[in-house]
Amino acid sequence: MKPRRSLRSTLEGSTPGSSMTSPPRVLVVEDSEEERRSVVQLLRAEGFDAIGVENADKAVGYIDERIDAVLSDLSMGSVSGVDLLLLWKKRQPQTPFVLFTAHSSVNTAVQAMKAGAYDYLTKPVNPEELVLVLRRAVDSTRKDREIEDLRRRLDQKFGLEHIIGQSQPMKAVFARIQRAAVVDSTVLILGESGTGKELVAQALHHNSRRRAGPFVAVNCAAVPSTLVESELFGHVRGAFTGATDRRIGRFEQADGGTLFIDEIGDFELSLQAKLLRVLETLTVTPVGGHEDRKVDVRVIAATSRNLVKMVRDGTFRQDLFYRLNVVTIELPPLRDRRDDIPLLVDHFIEEISLTKQTPPRRVDPALMQRLMTYDWPGNVRELRNVLESMMVLAEGEILTERDLPPALFQERSTPVPAGDALAGLTLKELERQAIICAMRESGGRRTLASRKLGISVRTLQRKLREYNMAGGNGDLRDNLTRHDNM
Repeated sequence: MKPRRSLRSTLEGSTPGSSMTSPPRVLVVEDSEEERRSVVQLLRAEGFDAIGVENADKAVGYIDERIDAVLSDLSMGSVSGVDLLLLWKKRQPQTPFVLFTAHSSVNTAVQAMKAGAYDYLTKPVNPEELVLVLRRAVDSTRKDREIEDLRRRLDQKFGLEHIIGQSQPMKAVFARIQRAAVVDSTVLILGESGTGKELVAQALHHNSRRRAGPFVAVNCAAVPSTLVESELFGHVRGAFTGATDRRIGRFEQADGGTLFIDEIGDFELSLQAKLLRVLETLTVTPVGGHEDRKVDVRVIAATSRNLVKMVRDGTFRQDLFYRLNVVTIELPPLRDRRDDIPLLVDHFIEEISLTKQTPPRRVDPALMQRLMTYDWPGNVRELRNVLESMMVLAEGEILTERDLPPALFQERSTPVPAGDALAGLTLKELERQAIICAMRESGGRRTLASRKLGISVRTLQRKLREYNMAGGNGDLRDNLTRHDNM
């Protein structure tokens, strides 16, 4: 994994060497000293930071510096203005070039524009026209740079670096995101509530070829069932009571980009056939309308529900499930990646301190152990909310167990099997239970669990594989549940 940039630099930082507020810097390349001096003086009087050089060789010396525009004579001996343009564009493709010459012709103008010149002027140059052309060139380039800078910061905020985790389950998730992002296939994200499904959808979008297009999200569970169709597909005026104007649906809003449909499992069965048709044809028909509209959209869907069971129960169309389930990314619950909790805690404390203006705080080791052994039914979202509550209400510089919300552990503790429940177990079952208890008490950390059991880590790993517990906590939880019901 690439090193994660600090949250503070992501939220507050800007492009190093940013020049958005400094005077536009223009390089003037002209072999006539008199003309060069005249143009440089004109541009400086108009507020430009103008630099004059007499040939292409000297101009190349500025290629790695900040130059907002190049104004170059077309004919300059052995190396022409077009030659300089072609060389410059290889290193700095965004720099606009304005070429001028005393020998105007259609052929030279066409040659200059094909080479990538922003504009082409004829000597003697009209001063007002020259200044106007250069201002337009600089403004256009600066807007492009601002957009690219914003896009870069969005990529840092919503890219893979923003998804926190170094555990094996999360490394597998990162690998799938990287493979899925570069193709245009439909992706189905599965995971419990609070595991970060929308964050993964944003990472897929911002690492795809559609990253310059819109990312549009809609949550089926948050939209009333009577309005879901209009929300996704739009409606025409008069389609239903209250439809006073035409509305563009989310599919059309996402044209050229990505549509994220969250909680697809809550989508009305009666509307699933229409959604399937749109996914297959990429053609949308607004509610109450008769005109089809083509859209270019990549669809990413997510759900916390068991779609396979819903298909069996007849509450979700099988053909729609197959259409959505092209690439699947399953997010592990937080209890199955406890090793990531310290990383998440550090990240959220820094974020909360910045965004809520709370004093920076450290975490007491006993509290961290408590956080790592809690099951987190609300997953990462619950962890963040708990930390925000503690950061706001705590009085000391160090967060301790006393700062925890009172009800945090009252209803979710995992009971240890009673002695009577263990009485009828075989030796192998007792060994399995001992491993379960040690792993749970150690927060899933195998080194600590092996010490508690008095065996080596390698032996513990072998036993975990033998008892089909290589993934750890999921099997532990199932086994404890089974014994609770004995």
